[in-house]
Amino acid sequence: MRPGGHGKARGLGQGVRGLERRVKVPGGKTLVLKVDCQGKEVKDLRLRGDFFFYPEEGLAKLESFLMENSAWKMEDAKTVIASFLEEHDYRVVGFAPADLAYLLRGLRC
Repeated sequence: MRPGGHGKARGLGQGVRGLERRVKVPGGKTLVLKVDCQGKEVKDLRLRGDFFFYPEEGLAKLESFLMENSAWKMEDAKTVIASFLEEHDYRVVGFAPADLAYLLRGLRC
């Protein structure tokens, strides 16, 4: 990972374990990807950190989109994420599609 980025596991019980990846983006903000894994399968993911998402409900839609499309397996996640944000007229302040794509790249449970 880039300097300042790391991943760590956290236990959730019932065969589900959590994984957290984070990165400091330009400007000193932090973007965190929280992932719930069951075996080798991604069961859920959430984005947290120092950012603003407009409109707010769009964040849940982005998270669902990333899950439904297994974004961590995409060849060009940056472009797909940018297109999704533009298509839905969502605005993000605090991270860029490249930062999120970086956290997703190579994600394995």
